[in-house]
Formats: sequence, C-alpha cells, structure tokens
Amino acid sequence: MRAFSLRLMLLLCIYSIGSDANSAGLENPDSGNPKSTPAFSTPASSIQDSVIPADRATRWNPGILSDDQLQLPLGPDGIPSRVQVCATLHPGENIQKAIDDCPDGEVVKLNPGTFNVADTVQLTKGIVLRGAGSDGAPSGTTIVKSGGGTVLAIGKDRDFICYNGMMPPGVNLVEDGVKESTTLNVGRSGISATSARTNFSPGDLALVDLLDDPTVQQGDCSFFKRLDRRSVSQRVEIRAVDKNTGNLTLGSPLHWNFRAGGSYQAQISRVTSPTIRWAGVENLKIMGGTNNNYPGATAGGIDISNAAYCWVKDIQTSGTIRGVHISLTGTYRCVVRDSYVHHSAEYGFGKDCYGIVLKCGSAENLIENNIARFMNKPIQLNTTGGGNVIAYNYADNAWSTPGEWQETSIDTHCSFPHMELIEGNIAPHIGIETTHGNSGYLTFFRNYASSQFASPAVWNDGSLVQTRNVAAMIFSGRAIGMNVIGNILGSTKTTTATASRTYESADVRVPSIYNLGNGGAGLADVAATTLLRAGNYDTIHKSVVWADAPLKLPPSLYLSSRPAWWPSEMPWPWAGPDLEPMVGTLPAKLRSDTRYNPPSP
Repeated sequence: MRAFSLRLMLLLCIYSIGSDANSAGLENPDSGNPKSTPAFSTPASSIQDSVIPADRATRWNPGILSDDQLQLPLGPDGIPSRVQVCATLHPGENIQKAIDDCPDGEVVKLNPGTFNVADTVQLTKGIVLRGAGSDGAPSGTTIVKSGGGTVLAIGKDRDFICYNGMMPPGVNLVEDGVKESTTLNVGRSGISATSARTNFSPGDLALVDLLDDPTVQQGDCSFFKRLDRRSVSQRVEIRAVDKNTGNLTLGSPLHWNFRAGGSYQAQISRVTSPTIRWAGVENLKIMGGTNNNYPGATAGGIDISNAAYCWVKDIQTSGTIRGVHISLTGTYRCVVRDSYVHHSAEYGFGKDCYGIVLKCGSAENLIENNIARFMNKPIQLNTTGGGNVIAYNYADNAWSTPGEWQETSIDTHCSFPHMELIEGNIAPHIGIETTHGNSGYLTFFRNYASSQFASPAVWNDGSLVQTRNVAAMIFSGRAIGMNVIGNILGSTKTTTATASRTYESADVRVPSIYNLGNGGAGLADVAATTLLRAGNYDTIHKSVVWADAPLKLPPSLYLSSRPAWWPSEMPWPWAGPDLEPMVGTLPAKLRSDTRYNPPSP
C-alpha cells in the first residue's frame, strides 16, 4: 500500500456543534436519548469515496449472508435458525456422543444444570450445541472443564492451520490480485488434479499472501502466518475454477493488492484439512479451560479453527479460564455475538489473558454486540486478513500492571492486520500497538472512546487513577494509514484516569486525545503523517474537527439500514457528532450495566 502524507489535515476546518462536552452526555454515555435522529441522505459507501481514498479502505460485508446449509431465512441477528433437536441431555450425560450422533443441521440441547467434562467438547460438523441460558446453572447451562485444555472447539486444527505444514506449498499468482476484485489467476499449470497443491475446487478455503515490503514491519512476530515475512494474508473461499484460463473466482473481494512476481511473489495455498461449516454454540456458560501451548496458540475457552459460516451466540466465559477466551483462527465468515467475555484466572503479560481474538488471515468475520471486560486485551486483531468488522461491542477495563498504565481495549498484535472496520463500539482506549509488528489501513467509525475506564479500572483496585498511556486513540510508531472518522473522543473529567489535556502527543505521560508515534519518530512518525482524521468530536476542541469541508456521515460503513436486532426503543446510530446528544445508548453497555452489575469473575 502506498503511504502518503496527510499532514495537510492540520489545515483544519472546525465545525462547532457546542462548547460544553457535558451537554453531549460524554461523561455519562447512557444518559437520555437523542432528541432527534438526522435523516441520512448519503449512502454508506460514499464516505469512503469522499473522505477515505480508495486505497485506504475496503468494502465491508461480513458474517453469514445466507443459510446455504438448510436454505432457511436467517434470524434477525443474522444467525442461521436451527429448530430440529436430535438429542436433549441432562447433566451427567455424554455431550460428545450426542454431538457425534447428531445429523447435520440439527441441535444437541443441554438442559439447565452443570455439565462436567474432562475432554474438550469438539464440534466437527454442522450441528448446534445449545444450552438453556448463558447465566449458567441453576437456571441456565454451565459446562465446566477439568484437567486443562480447551473447553469447546469448532474444528480440530487449532493453530496448525496458520502454518505451512497444514497446507501444501503455495501456487504463484501469474497476474496481480487486484484489491476489490474477486478473481485470482494462477495460470493453466496452476490448476491440476494431479497434485494436492494445485487441485483447486469450488468450496475450498485457501490463504492468499505475499512477501513483506517496507510498509510492513514484522518486528519480532513471525507467528500466525504461513511463512516468515508473509505478514499480509487473507483467508478466501473459492467459488469457481476455470482450468482453461487459470482463473479462481472467490466468494469475497480481495482486501489488498496481492502483487505477482518480483519482490512480492504473491501465492495462494489450498487448505487441505477438512473445513468445518455451519456449526454453532449458543446459550451457555463455560468454565475452566487452559491453553497448554505457546502464548496465543489455542483458546482456553472456545477455539474456532479452519471454520466457515460458524457462530458463537450468547456465551458467557468467566474468570476460571486461563488463556484466550474465544479465538478465531483461520476462519471465514464466522460470527461471535451477544456474548459476555470477562475476567481471567491468571493475569500477567504473556499469560494470554485476552478476550476475543482473530488471527491467521481470518477474514469476513463479524464480532458484534458483545461485552468484553477485565482482560489484558478485551478484543484483539492478530495477523488478520481484512474485511472483518468489530461493531457495537462494549470493551472496557483492559488489564495492566502497574495499573496506572492504561492498556488498549480494542487492539492489534502481530503484523499485519489490515483493512478492518471498528464501528460503533464503546471502548475507552482504542488503537494500534506495534509491540509485535505494525498494522495498516484500519478504519475507526462512530465509536465512543473517552479514555476513562469504568470503575474499577483494573480488577481488584477500585481506588486506582490511571496516569500513564492515557488516550482515547493510540497509534504507536510505524502504524500506517489509519482512518478515524465520526468518533466521539476524550473526557473533561478525571474519574478512573487523568482527563484529556491535549489534542495529540507522543509522550505517554501526557493524557491526550491522540497518542501518536510512541516508540517511533513521535509526531513525525508515519503513525501521525499518514493518519486521516475527519468529522470527530473531541473534548479539547469542543467541536467537530474536519480535514476539509463538513460532510454528511452515513449511519454505518457495513450496514445498509438499521439492524433488525437493534432494540426498537433505542435510536440507531447511537453515537456520532451529527446526533443530539452525541452519545446515546449502546445495547451491549446497557446489558452490562443492568445484567452484570456489579461485575463478578
């Protein structure tokens, strides 16, 4: 991707919409409802055309788009509806046997109570495991894992699906794979049934990648990619194969320019291990579970690997889990929604106390309407493949030590997450850390980032006030090409962290709206010089700051209209500088405040 300077954005057009931040409800984001909802006349895609240059963004259309397993209408939440029950179990009965015996498209139903398991509950086909409620026993269903290892798994490949050993050697592209296209060309010799390497077939998952260029800084993270120095990758599904032309038609557009030959050597590698499709886990609480491998390898809670069109819905994890709570590894069009992911059995750096994590080229996935709190990284993107959407989640209370250091609520880890959308979340501290390599061209739209965690900011320390690394948005040194559009940023009051004092800084000792270029060249770093900021309200200017003339913001960059699952009594969109008040009610935050308050491990 071309990196170009946008520091001309310092020639700001300040479009004032009120001088008092408190009048916008910024210190109490759920107080009151907007007096009016504007009429949005601008289509969702035009914001990219008019504000975000085409090479800095992609078209987002994530998740499950149709029920190709049973040809039934999707539910209002976009999840396939499954009603045929193959088995109903009481506590003490064998969950794994019921799953193994259940026909595709049907449901294993768990009655209320506690199910104790010694082995990982494994879904290897398209069935649903459904409990009686995520509050757990006695009224709901709890699964308790003993003896270490993952509690629940969709797919068996775990982190192996990331690496070259699970896939045959890549096939070279003979033409550039052009961003936003749905075609790759491997030449006539690149398609042949005589070899697993070239036996491309409709329905295959595959990984497209290319060699790093100077834009991509791998740093110390060679993990979660097929081969070292191939940090930009994308998981794709092949829809059609033309042996005469060598063309492979994909189910989704490319999110990067995968350049053939030269110094890039773009390749596509077939996934030969069976991909799990149409499996779901619903309405459960899970406890226990550990990652018994290197950090980030597998989840202690729910591990989803080499999977497509799978889902996790209304799941509660708990502070009894060691390691990642929900991991999506090498996945395509999977969904995690309506869940409560919280606390850890073991806090510490390198302890994997992460909430929801996407990695290994995962693409087109949707993480929506979840609560993620009291984790080191509540939501994390890790060598992701583009087209993923993180939307309408409440992510708070990122753990750190010392607690005075403010961690990031929605974060990246391990190069090179790219072309992802973070929309409509409450996440007090959002951004891009470059501890393990950089990221590029992520879009942050209509989020509320106050820099103030809910109390207690860090678990078990209710009196703590955070004073270092305090920011609404952070883009560390070498983060490139970030887009920040239509967000509400900053705070005027010190609650759990020192209130915002300046607009931008590279100094972690200065509470700011933007912390830019730390660990790199400071405000001269590409994190600052390639940053696009437009239409954001911040509490330093007490105004909306545009890069140029004000524009109408669309309600969403991935939804064409109000989502069917959104509560009818709550205005949508819920946050933005074009609303009154600018911060309304986010369903996930309201659910956290009413159903899970006070928080408990």
